[in-house]
Amino acid sequence: MTVCIGIFFYLGAATYVAAGVMAALYLRRDNEAVLDAAIRLSAAGAACLAGTFLFRWLAWGLVPLTTVSDSINLLVLLSTLVMLFLMQKRNVRALACFYLPPLAGLCAVSAAVAHRHLFAAPRELPGLPLAVHVSLAFLAYALFFLAGMTSAAYLFQAQRLKHRNPTGLFVHLPSLEQLHRTLSRLVSFGYPLFVITLILGGIWAHAERDLLGARWWLAPKIVLSFVLAVYCALTHHNRRSLRGPKLAYVVFLGFIVLLVAYLVLALMQLRTYNFWGAAA
Repeated sequence: MTVCIGIFFYLGAATYVAAGVMAALYLRRDNEAVLDAAIRLSAAGAACLAGTFLFRWLAWGLVPLTTVSDSINLLVLLSTLVMLFLMQKRNVRALACFYLPPLAGLCAVSAAVAHRHLFAAPRELPGLPLAVHVSLAFLAYALFFLAGMTSAAYLFQAQRLKHRNPTGLFVHLPSLEQLHRTLSRLVSFGYPLFVITLILGGIWAHAERDLLGARWWLAPKIVLSFVLAVYCALTHHNRRSLRGPKLAYVVFLGFIVLLVAYLVLALMQLRTYNFWGAAA
């Protein structure tokens, strides 16, 4: 079983790296066949990651959602599924050039740490509600990740048009109006997911407060999730006044702040502080 886990995971990671390279090449070569191949490769990579989850589940009989590799793989998988849904519209397919290289980078990071986590048993998630909570949380993060990349694409395209540059790397990106609509959709879908995730997590945490610790609600990841939900709510309800570059700047800066916060917490090993009954 572990052989199957390794084959599916590393094949999926290699496929994503190839997709990221091909997506970047499209910006230079303007070859639709290259872009189509990159998108198909990402779909194949997502299937490989799904196989990795399946074999890890079969190996230990536990939902694989608790290790670092599991977290990165699930974020990449869900981001890809949302991306493929968006790519059904031909006029936004060029956004894959902003989505796939970062996803390839995440897969490379996952591959670098996989030897420590991939073949270890995942931690048991007590109860279906917690598994649903974690899955929805990662879907919300996937939507926010794509929103961050879409906002970056909007800002690059706006800069190109401002300088009236008819050539360059970003000439094949969708129009600003289409980018704004895509960004608004991602924010609109992500906001209720964050709210539902917080509600489900809060109900479960209150019921299992003896397991988690008396101050579980002070855990940095809980505080950060609450702040992010409030941020998404404000962005969603003010999207009419935050049209165009304002919305793109707000989403992009929010994405950068979230990324930096998670990196700091991970490096300082504080994500589980006051959580799972731990004081440090």
